[in-house]
Amino acid sequence: MSLLHFLKDPDFSQALVVTTMAETSFCKQIRICMQKDAVMKEHNAPRGISITLLQGSIRIELEEKQYELTTGDTLVLEARVNHSLYAYANSIIQLTLSQDDSARRVFSVLHP
Repeated sequence: MSLLHFLKDPDFSQALVVTTMAETSFCKQIRICMQKDAVMKEHNAPRGISITLLQGSIRIELEEKQYELTTGDTLVLEARVNHSLYAYANSIIQLTLSQDDSARRVFSVLHP
């Protein structure tokens, strides 16, 4: 069992800070701190994911649609759905990945 504190000591020192908060036999819990105006370019995940906005405001674009997420919203995506993110404000995101996915992959989609 793990008790996670996603909102404790957020790190906005870089445009995107990715932290693996926990790993289990079935999933990974990732915290993404996105600075205001940061962009994650279009990408997809090899397995399904869920994106929960814990703080801030973000836009997710997928399949020619835009979703404005506010605190508490969760978007669940199937595998290989192309999507991009834009942060309107400093934002904290809880990302749930399959165990065989990589947090390193998440960091690689940041626009410079």
